[in-house]
Amino acid sequence: MEKISRQSVEAKHKLVPRRRSFANSSGIQAIKQNGTKSFSVKFSETIKPIFEAETELALFYSDHYKNHFRVIKSDEELHIIENWGKKQGNLVFLRDCLSLSLALDFNLKDKAKHEYTDIGLLENKAKHHKDQNAIEQIAEMVTQTIQPKPFYKDADLICSVPAHPDKEFDLPGTIASMVCSKMGIRNVTQGFHFGVKKPSIKTTSFSSKWDIWENSQVTFDNDANYSISDKNIILIDDKYQSGITIQYIAMILQMAGANDVYGLSFVKTLRDTDNT
Repeated sequence: MEKISRQSVEAKHKLVPRRRSFANSSGIQAIKQNGTKSFSVKFSETIKPIFEAETELALFYSDHYKNHFRVIKSDEELHIIENWGKKQGNLVFLRDCLSLSLALDFNLKDKAKHEYTDIGLLENKAKHHKDQNAIEQIAEMVTQTIQPKPFYKDADLICSVPAHPDKEFDLPGTIASMVCSKMGIRNVTQGFHFGVKKPSIKTTSFSSKWDIWENSQVTFDNDANYSISDKNIILIDDKYQSGITIQYIAMILQMAGANDVYGLSFVKTLRDTDNT
């Protein structure tokens, strides 16, 4: 995993596109009149390692087109790639500074109509109404995503983005505990500590959000109880918007000695900017 810093997060934040879903587009296109096809994506973060691990097919970088591609050489390759795209379902591949970063789906189908996706509705019910059925469904969906996914399935530990101890209900923490119980993986969320109480960041800008996290003096105690040195960790959060929170916490884990951090958010917002 690259070294995470405010500068690296800001640099990544300026890149476009920021996310990719294969639910409505396979990435396969004709490149010659003779029927030759290729598979291409605009960024490699998260997509390339998972694609190559699951298909055993390599992607190559085109400096001319500024994309990562593979010319499809046979019907067998075409079948493998088509099946891979279908297998991803509604997963959203995210472009940030984590080793890998995924969301189960977008939270909304249509922003204007405020029409939720299935997971978006579950996240809303779980977070704002503490709906136990929704909570259990999300925990099962997260588990079902992790178990077959390359890198994620071999992670050593799981934790959630930490909530201040005064917070009444913490959805990511609740789901992380349930997933750890289902999978028999250790939960190290309790290794996080706040120096001061963190105010809400819901309606703050990119810069202000980073400042708030920094001023909260959050640390991770990498000791005998929560040793994360050279460990690969799944980091769980509920909603991914600009990605500041999950990247800041991944940086704290990295500073404490973690090796790779794989982000998994329940939903991705339709826009990539903050609620300012």
